[in-house]
Amino acid sequence: MNASSQAAFQRMQQLMSSSPVPTISTELLVTADGELNRELKSFLFDPPTDPNLLKGKRIAICCTNGVEEVEIIGAQRWLNEHGATVHIVSPRIGEFHPTLGLRFPPQCATHVLAIRLMENAGWLKIDRYTDEAKAADYDAVLLPGGCWNPDALRADKHATAFVRAMFDAGKPTTAICHGQWVMVSARILKGKRATAVWNIQIDLENAGATVLDEPCVVDGNLITARFPYDLPRLIRAMAQQLVGR
Repeated sequence: MNASSQAAFQRMQQLMSSSPVPTISTELLVTADGELNRELKSFLFDPPTDPNLLKGKRIAICCTNGVEEVEIIGAQRWLNEHGATVHIVSPRIGEFHPTLGLRFPPQCATHVLAIRLMENAGWLKIDRYTDEAKAADYDAVLLPGGCWNPDALRADKHATAFVRAMFDAGKPTTAICHGQWVMVSARILKGKRATAVWNIQIDLENAGATVLDEPCVVDGNLITARFPYDLPRLIRAMAQQLVGR
């Protein structure tokens, strides 16, 4: 294996590991023969074209446990490698009534657990809590998917208020896959064009959006995408707005 192949293998290992349960495989995503798959491969593995493209920009990735690994790590790395400061913004775990039978490991106080469809993946450090996040502190927000993550996040009043404030401020407000559930609960979709993973497009319709089955839909500062292989188009649309192109 030559040096280039070894580097690519090591980067792949950092992006995912093997799984004995149903999973979204980053390896299969980037090796499949499809236009969007090839775009994802380039997005994840090519060196940055301009390491200072987003210098001085601050991006919030708003999520909680159950966030889809390829969507958050892929976005985080590309944005960092192009000069942005990226924060993972998450709710505090808090306390649960004992009748709910919920148990969270102590690490949940400071980290979120990523997943690959149904497989637990790695822990990602929280940079700021949603009750601390202010729209004035960030230039854009990303809501990644993973079914469990946005379903829990949409119940956090601080998260929905932050997303709504970002949208109202005219800043790029973006979501992919199931992340649009948070937009539904933030009530920012009415009258807007948007997309999402296929099985929740009906939820966007019910929230008053005009749904398009396209890789990335841009309607003003609202930017949405459907599936992990649409991530490059979503992030580049965000970047274009941030640099005014």
